Amino acid sequence: MSRVSAAPAARNGLSPLAVAAGVAAIALLVRLLYVQFFSTPMPFWDQWDGEGATALQPWLNGTLQWSTLLTAHNEHRILPTRLVALLSYLFTGQWNNVYEARISAVVFCFIPAMLVWYALRDAATARGRTLLVAFALLMAILPFSWQNFLVGFQSQFYFLILSSVVAVGLVARHHQSVPALLAAIALSVLAAATMASGMLTSIAVGITCVVACMCLPGKRAPALCATVVLAVLAVFAYRAIPVIDSHGMLRAQSLGELLLAATYTLAWPVRSNWGVFIVWLPSALMITRMLLRRQASRTDVVMAGLCIWTALQGLAIAYGRGHQTHVPSSRYTELFVPGLFGTAWFALQLWGLLPPSRMRAVTRTAVVLFSLVVVVAPLTQVGKDFRRIRTFAADCRLQQENAIRYLVTGDPAALDVGEFELPYPDAAKLKAQLDDPRLRKILPVKLDAPGTGTR
Repeated sequence: MSRVSAAPAARNGLSPLAVAAGVAAIALLVRLLYVQFFSTPMPFWDQWDGEGATALQPWLNGTLQWSTLLTAHNEHRILPTRLVALLSYLFTGQWNNVYEARISAVVFCFIPAMLVWYALRDAATARGRTLLVAFALLMAILPFSWQNFLVGFQSQFYFLILSSVVAVGLVARHHQSVPALLAAIALSVLAAATMASGMLTSIAVGITCVVACMCLPGKRAPALCATVVLAVLAVFAYRAIPVIDSHGMLRAQSLGELLLAATYTLAWPVRSNWGVFIVWLPSALMITRMLLRRQASRTDVVMAGLCIWTALQGLAIAYGRGHQTHVPSSRYTELFVPGLFGTAWFALQLWGLLPPSRMRAVTRTAVVLFSLVVVVAPLTQVGKDFRRIRTFAADCRLQQENAIRYLVTGDPAALDVGEFELPYPDAAKLKAQLDDPRLRKILPVKLDAPGTGTR
């Protein structure tokens, strides 16, 4: 069995855990700065019905039940996000988007840290370690996912990604361990309760179990039994996803449209669908080689599982939002980071795999192209992303001012504006929630004068 040698951490300086902790700290600091400068306290859009109506109002009225927290929000079950809203309120006394966005940043910072920790535990060369850490940091600090880190409600993405990354890592590194497999199954259940595409986590984890059985030594029975349980969980989670008729127009309308949308989605961060070949070629080559040889290191299996998980997420986006859609929305982009990191791992292996030959020149060209596109493509969008962030922040301030104006004056005319000038697009539903005295009391605003700022 081929393995990447696990050199003692002391030979190359900091331990993998210390490096991962540093990555987490930097990622957290940057995200908190984004929130501090661009986020606004007033709850935004989906927070009003996804958190206010189904978590905070029942809590304030003394009627909250677990079944309420598991109520579907569109196609999604957003249990962790509702729990964040409740915990944030219980600790601060406010329903405040900024506080929730900070909690979301804390959850997020563990994602790049886990990716780095997995990679460095077996990384053999200083060059490889440095490049992987740099790539994880780049993906963590660039603002391409601004829709997620400015709105606390989007913590659902981070709970999904983190639970999935940990679950894949558990079965890849400990496929013989019953406690590890049970923990992975529990995390797959959690993933299914974060958003609709969380049901794909059980599928990706199950496939990773099979890959581990094929490529790693040891008992196979525990992992294969876990795979059966995960398959049942996937079926159950899929059947529990509500069908929203009004969203039918957003889905890919034919197999051809689905495949076209998938090439655009999986090409991210490239904005043209031809990029899908460059982005996925290193992992496709190395995973195929790994399966044919039935030999791999545990980290190889982790990275293969992450690539599989991301590919499934990309296909789900292509199906659910694939009608006349090319470039994926900002809120979906972070779903591609685990797969890109896994491909970066395989690209480093591919670089030194072959002896000097024409084929090695071809593979190294593929690695160079991959490196260029995954770094240059998001960097070229930074200016546009910051312009979008500033526009979004200005819009949120206007929405907050209109809501405060109604709270201070009680004049319904304050809500008689365009839907994009309100923190919730349905003025009647927004008014009903603003008129709730208990909910009004926990909003993060002062009500002593029109247009006043936040607490």
